[in-house]
Amino acid sequence: MPGAAWAATATSGTSSAAILFGLAGLVVVAKIGGLAAERLGQPAVLGELLAGIGLGNLLPLVFGGEGLGFVRDQPALQVLAEIGVLILLFDVGLETDLRAFRRVGVSSLLVALIGVAVPFALGWGTSAWLLPDRSPLVHVFVGASLTATSVGITARVLKDLGASQSREAQTILGAAIIDDMLGLIVLAVVSGMATASGTGAAGPSWGATIGILLKAIVFLGLAVLSSQLVAARVVHAVGRTGQHGLILVVGVALCFTLAFLAEAIGLAAIIGAFAAGVLLDPCGAGVRAREDEETLAELLHPLSAVFVPLFFVLMGIQVDVPSLLGADTIGTGVVLVVAAIAGKLASALGVVSPGVKRGAVAIGMVPRGEVGLIFAGIGASLTVAGEPLLTQGLYSALVLMVVVTTLVTPIGLRRTL
Repeated sequence: MPGAAWAATATSGTSSAAILFGLAGLVVVAKIGGLAAERLGQPAVLGELLAGIGLGNLLPLVFGGEGLGFVRDQPALQVLAEIGVLILLFDVGLETDLRAFRRVGVSSLLVALIGVAVPFALGWGTSAWLLPDRSPLVHVFVGASLTATSVGITARVLKDLGASQSREAQTILGAAIIDDMLGLIVLAVVSGMATASGTGAAGPSWGATIGILLKAIVFLGLAVLSSQLVAARVVHAVGRTGQHGLILVVGVALCFTLAFLAEAIGLAAIIGAFAAGVLLDPCGAGVRAREDEETLAELLHPLSAVFVPLFFVLMGIQVDVPSLLGADTIGTGVVLVVAAIAGKLASALGVVSPGVKRGAVAIGMVPRGEVGLIFAGIGASLTVAGEPLLTQGLYSALVLMVVVTTLVTPIGLRRTL
């Protein structure tokens, strides 16, 4: 089919066949990218992201100017991608062990606090310096994007190095769990500020901001406090039905319900998805309704294998390489990379336990991975005064930061451990 005709069909917005064709192609490309990255010793998420970048920037050269415009703007695919990110955060919640909060030492707590505060300040300062004409909410969101830490990437590298039981690993993983919770609260506050702001000015008042913060804390707090009571009863009730896989239906339904409730009170939907995972499996031990069936996380895997890579490949498609190669975007990206790495390296100051390698702990906190992409994706979807919170160039710069921090972490950990 000629390029112009293909583009016309794809962008018509009325053909379900075009949407299905696009979905099939995206899922396959994402899987190929993920497998290629794993073959090279990198996280699958990095391959899925790069596959999306390549797809979004190479196909327009073949099929004309429209290229994959229908993918970028197709509501049906965006909804499926949002399902992917909700499932991802639900899975993260299922793996979160609340008992770790009692086990982590002072070092983990200090590393997490410094690892959130310093990158936030550096990101805010960098954005305010490089983009003085943008809304203060933009500077706040850039700072929030730098707070993220991908515990999954660090945990995988530590496992590959046979260092999962080392004191450095325990400090990193304990800090990363706290970091995730703090990062989600920061994201809830910032996205709530952007949603509540009707102008491009300073955004909501301090009172409104504190209100959003309290809502986020209360929402997650209720999930944590009620988890011990709710989890056992729900699992027991599902197990009594004798229906194989029913726990998956209940879990996904709870995930989407809490995501809806989170949005309804002005928080990000992923906060609700994460809370649902914590609510059903507060110990991260692998909840199962029956002894003869898989855990909920294992039952969830087929859904994750389709929808989560779809989210990341769509995030890659949003990156415009020509704008990324512009002098301003490259400059912004380089400065953000430096700020992102320096901010997490500062967390080494929080290591007070004797005999723990501070350098290894600090480097283990550096990767942004999938969490950083979620922050960037949410920022690109938010609007202030009718304009995207993150411009194409700034979004691309944040993706560059995510890629670089994800790549340098395995190298750094191998050297320090």
